Amino acid sequence: MKKIIAIANQKGGVGKTTTSINLADALGLLEKKVLLIDLDPQANATSGIGLIPSDIKHSSLDFFHNTFKSKKNIVKPNFTHFDFIPSNIRLASIEVNKSKAIDLFMLKNALSTLVENYEYILIDCSPSFGLLTLNALTACHSVIIPVQCEFYALEGLNKLLITIKSIKKSSNSDIDIEGLLITMFDSRTSLSNQLQTELIKHFGPMVFNTIIQRNVKLRESPSYGLSIIKYSPESIGAENYLNLGAELISKNKEAPKKLKNENDLSNLLKHNTEDVDHIIKTHINAKTSKKEDDYSHLMGLKKTEINNILGFSYNDLYSNIWMYRTSSSFSIVKKNYLYLYFENDKIIDYKLTTFKINTAQ
Repeated sequence: MKKIIAIANQKGGVGKTTTSINLADALGLLEKKVLLIDLDPQANATSGIGLIPSDIKHSSLDFFHNTFKSKKNIVKPNFTHFDFIPSNIRLASIEVNKSKAIDLFMLKNALSTLVENYEYILIDCSPSFGLLTLNALTACHSVIIPVQCEFYALEGLNKLLITIKSIKKSSNSDIDIEGLLITMFDSRTSLSNQLQTELIKHFGPMVFNTIIQRNVKLRESPSYGLSIIKYSPESIGAENYLNLGAELISKNKEAPKKLKNENDLSNLLKHNTEDVDHIIKTHINAKTSKKEDDYSHLMGLKKTEINNILGFSYNDLYSNIWMYRTSSSFSIVKKNYLYLYFENDKIIDYKLTTFKINTAQ
């Protein structure tokens, strides 16, 4: 089975790159032909396998300039079991320039010539919903969503699910959720255990059985330019990612048995997306004991922190007033918005507003 999988979450620091490198190496070790693509201008996957981003001449940027050539762009990193397409900071030009020549299908078209050569193509996405990530979501068959064991994890998940729903309706009707992957799990903390319980309760089989546990060796391995399997093959991190690779392979062997339109994402999308909002609010209210329309827990947070919590924003970075849709239902006659007011880059106030359209003739 040929499969393109995006590893995505607009929230930074959840383990996307760690998962991309180590899952790719685990699948390769399990005798699968794997290609990993670094589609993040920060190029953490590139440096994480021992390459120097500034030295890269042919990167994933070539996908968007129609200059991609397999022989020059694909490298075989030392000590890995996969092929690799690196990145560097020049990839940021796609987001900065926003050329009209760049559309959502450029990566999909480019990968159409590669997909037959690999059993798995993994895409390490950037932590935003810009053109790069939207290209990855348009090109992929499924998405692995790393979910870090922390307080605001479910909020970021809400934003991503809404984006995937939009992509499914607009540019990629075949997209599915490969699975939610719990990362940085510490069984000694009540928060980790509570998050695991909540995810399984609300998303059931969409959650991978494999859990990525907190592991010192896992954090150290990128500084040596090695996957965890090469750096510390006896570690719990290596065991976790080998188990994840085996689970992914097993899951895709069983996938053809499913009836059409009975995949996990399709089942999720049968429900109004406000059901997802309810999950988020229930999670927050259980921890803060606040009303559903009380956002006072955001007071004092910085703009960078808000982007991590509420997801990618089209707000002007330099504006002192930001606006978000708080209702994820696509109602024509009623829209709910949250206004955030900043002073010295920190939230000092907020306001909730409902816009209603009078449909009376």
